[in-house]
Amino acid sequence: MVALVRNNNPFTVLVLFIYALVINYGALFNPQLPELVDGAFLYNIIVNFFTIVFFKSAFAFTFISVIMVVLQGLFLNSIANNNRIYNRPSYTVTFAYISLCALYTPFVQFSQPMLANWAVIFVIRAFFHLPHANKPRKIIYNTGFIVGMAALLHFPFVIIAALLIIAVVTLRPLNPGELMVAILGILTPIYFAAGMLFLFDVLFWMRGWVSLGINLPRSMASPVYFIGALSGVIILFAMGVYVLQHAVNRLNVYTRRGWTAIYIALFVLVLVALFTPFDVKAAWLILMPSLALIVGNIYYHEKNKAFSNFAFYFTLALVIFCKMTGV
Repeated sequence: MVALVRNNNPFTVLVLFIYALVINYGALFNPQLPELVDGAFLYNIIVNFFTIVFFKSAFAFTFISVIMVVLQGLFLNSIANNNRIYNRPSYTVTFAYISLCALYTPFVQFSQPMLANWAVIFVIRAFFHLPHANKPRKIIYNTGFIVGMAALLHFPFVIIAALLIIAVVTLRPLNPGELMVAILGILTPIYFAAGMLFLFDVLFWMRGWVSLGINLPRSMASPVYFIGALSGVIILFAMGVYVLQHAVNRLNVYTRRGWTAIYIALFVLVLVALFTPFDVKAAWLILMPSLALIVGNIYYHEKNKAFSNFAFYFTLALVIFCKMTGV
């Protein structure tokens, strides 16, 4: 299987989808309906709509969530391949993303962070497209609009707006017009949402939308699971940084800037997760897109095949360990 994810073979997509179903068997066999969140009016509307569409089927929600994880992994993978941020195209990013999301069951359950992760991926895409875009304002506005929608779903994502503005300022020559386009894109969905709430005489919902908290890693039923999972992720992250440091000199200046932005994004996303209300179990899911890009680089270390093989089987062992010891 390690050779399969290294290759850019479309057949790999089917294998990775089956892999996602197998490693998330616990969530699929014990599905849960998503809970409504106080103040998150847009998320609650979406949940109520799909509850009707799925006839209150918890399995349907969980199955759609697993599919969403696979699609997000494929989207991340296409960003990596199209912008040549690795030495060659492969499906290692998709494999890394699916594996990381499988470490904690709430990560593959329908939730605000799962929906908002699309915004994280679009911002990462903007990191690599902005420096040489022919129509940068279109990319900036569309990305800002998606960030604004994510903030409506999950208020702490307002912090991501700062990340987009930093990207506009640092990845391109300073242009006040582009900066205003980014701010306009972020505010547009919030403005229209406020207008719709006003028309339906429920504008007071906006007060409940503003919600921050402290979301430190919660006490686990199994300390062995928590320590093992955290240690495993740190090891994978360190391996990814190690490989990237050896490959950075072969990357062009735009790709190096993109990688710098990803590291900055990882720090900002830690703040977003940290200030998420405690009752949101999947708060730390938003770190997975950035981590998957960093970790995805270790599965085909050209100078040391034993290293990449070890990384691959270590990832599988970590997933199995978390499934056996987790909650």
